[in-house]
Amino acid sequence: MFNRIANIIVTCFILISCNQTGKYFPPDKKDSSKADSLTSHLQPVETGLPENDLQLFCNNEIAPYCVLLPLHEFKEDFTDSLVVKAQHKFLPEQHPKDFTSIDVQAFSIDRKNYYNTQLFYKRDKSDIEEGGLGIDTAYIDDANHLYLIKGYLPNYMNMKFVQLNWILEDRIAVYFNYDEKDEAIWKKRIAAIIKRGVAFSDK
Repeated sequence: MFNRIANIIVTCFILISCNQTGKYFPPDKKDSSKADSLTSHLQPVETGLPENDLQLFCNNEIAPYCVLLPLHEFKEDFTDSLVVKAQHKFLPEQHPKDFTSIDVQAFSIDRKNYYNTQLFYKRDKSDIEEGGLGIDTAYIDDANHLYLIKGYLPNYMNMKFVQLNWILEDRIAVYFNYDEKDEAIWKKRIAAIIKRGVAFSDK
């Protein structure tokens, strides 16, 4: 039931096409000139997270970008029957059948809606509310073209979801589902991900 609801949240915002494998760049070495281009615009982060808790994951389709993810605990899932362009789903290495997951998705934005963060924020917040999900926190940061919506599933009060979106040349969305017992680590991770932001390569 939870997976069905979580999938509804994600699939409300995606375009069906073909699957694309992303790329993980270890933080201690440079993989290529493209990796350098992607990561050169990222800002340094200082948090109370364990060292190397977050690593860069780079998508190279629709909107080439890098975003921090806890890849030491998660592996990309290629078994989903839904084939989607520029979408990446991650499940926990240790307990892949629990409800914890991460989805990353890139979307093309029509030129007339560039940087219209308010438009996307209001639409997504409305869709979540109409879907019967509870919202704990929702805010928009116009200066950085991002917004966050955090909430819970009414039938699974211990399960939290966070939707983080950057509205740049394209839309980059990251969806987190996790157990409330892990709130402390996820709060730090999401703060670090927001602070570091996403970087695009030259098109």
